[in-house]
Amino acid sequence: MKTIITIFACLFSGSVGASLLRPSYEFPRATGMGNAFIALADDATSVFYNPAVLAKNKTVHLHILDGQLLVDGADTLSRMKKAIFDGQTDNFINPDKQSLGFGFKPTLITPYFGLSVYSQGFGLFELNSLAGSHVDAFAYNDLGIALAFGIPFSDYFSFGFGVRAVQRTSIELSKPVSELVAELGLDASTINNNPWNALQKYTGVGYGFPVNAGFLISLPQVTKSSPLIRFAGTIENIGGTSFSKVSGTSAPSHLEPSYHFGSLLQYPLNKDSVLNITADMRDQFRDVVFLKTFHLGTEFRHKYFGIRGGLSEGYLTYGLSLEFPPHTKIHFSSYAKELGEKLWEKQERFYQVQLIIGFNPW
Repeated sequence: MKTIITIFACLFSGSVGASLLRPSYEFPRATGMGNAFIALADDATSVFYNPAVLAKNKTVHLHILDGQLLVDGADTLSRMKKAIFDGQTDNFINPDKQSLGFGFKPTLITPYFGLSVYSQGFGLFELNSLAGSHVDAFAYNDLGIALAFGIPFSDYFSFGFGVRAVQRTSIELSKPVSELVAELGLDASTINNNPWNALQKYTGVGYGFPVNAGFLISLPQVTKSSPLIRFAGTIENIGGTSFSKVSGTSAPSHLEPSYHFGSLLQYPLNKDSVLNITADMRDQFRDVVFLKTFHLGTEFRHKYFGIRGGLSEGYLTYGLSLEFPPHTKIHFSSYAKELGEKLWEKQERFYQVQLIIGFNPW
């Protein structure tokens, strides 16, 4: 079982720049609009983005199927297809460079409450860095349950909090290549040829209970046709999240608290369409370049489709969706992260797709 978990985690391992902002859970609708979503979050992802928005929810809906996939290009997608449908698993991992992610989260949303049972993984894989002087690896695979509550204190202010029970399998590795090779007793070629076996000793498995909270402020609208203005803030991993290791393994790395702030300007166009303009300041109170924390998004959302664009970590994002009421949706997005030490130095672009099939039980 330990070997299976290790291999599974290493499929999502990554060699990345030390300046990568370690991502929390990210979903296609939000990433298509620059991941500026804290003050909007008017769908099932409010459980993860901002539980305070649950206080604005007036309906009950259940997502029976809610799955997503993230790749870095057609080559990774092709190798995934061959591994899953043709059984060609030997070349599933590209030893040069690969980004891969997945998610599955059946979710129930009611007024003031959300529940999600989820599996979420993300990682970057770039073993060609072994030819350089330093290696950084980041990956996680989470299995858990998320509960969230939104509490309305008035028409203009709400507060929310959430807790997750999660088992995390992860690799976080940052050290000189020479030190890595010496510790493993292997040469670079051997590590590249069989990375999941080589990096087994750096895999951590443990369980923890991350806690998050958020608030939402809505300004009074002068008329029904006036734009809606909101301000929001969230804290992830309140007090920090430590993982208790599973017997025989090391524990995953401690997660520090992160602070995010956002705003929304929403223009009602007609009974079926709205225009959303959002701006977030994520990962505040850290020594990070301003543009890496600034996120800007726009969304034209119709009853049956959506078109999105934005700016995330200095790079353009875009996305679109098809929506079939009540709760069947297909979301697509493309966004990027900065892996270098400077802005616009080393872009890593992702392509993300999500399928949701749900219904209103009441």
